[in-house]
Amino acid sequence: MPHHDADRLDLDDFADAGDLDDADALADERRAADADDDPVDGEDERHAALDEDEAYLNDAFPLGDGVADTEAEVWCPYCGEPNEVGLDPGGGSVQEYVEDCQVCCQPWRVFVTYLEDGAASVAVEPANGD
Repeated sequence: MPHHDADRLDLDDFADAGDLDDADALADERRAADADDDPVDGEDERHAALDEDEAYLNDAFPLGDGVADTEAEVWCPYCGEPNEVGLDPGGGSVQEYVEDCQVCCQPWRVFVTYLEDGAASVAVEPANGD
């Protein structure tokens, strides 16, 4: 455990302290004052790095109105039946993955592109190139 000046208390400080709670309160006040006076090494650099990361993320992924499509309806390229697919806006603005038809179980390749307003353009094609 690191050693702080606030951990060393003078008995004179407690001459008027009626009980242990007063002593604990005084120790807590000293620790808080000590923490405010001595920033942790590198703390400013860490805060600057976090601010820089946040600025990058805001530029790369603008929030807009905060609404993005999370599902879409597509038609199976094999059986032609409609299927509802779940979308993950957190996966990036351009996505490609394989999903099986909920009716005939054939695999398709799913292509998702998110627009700036959060709307998703979704297309499917046979996964095996048919």
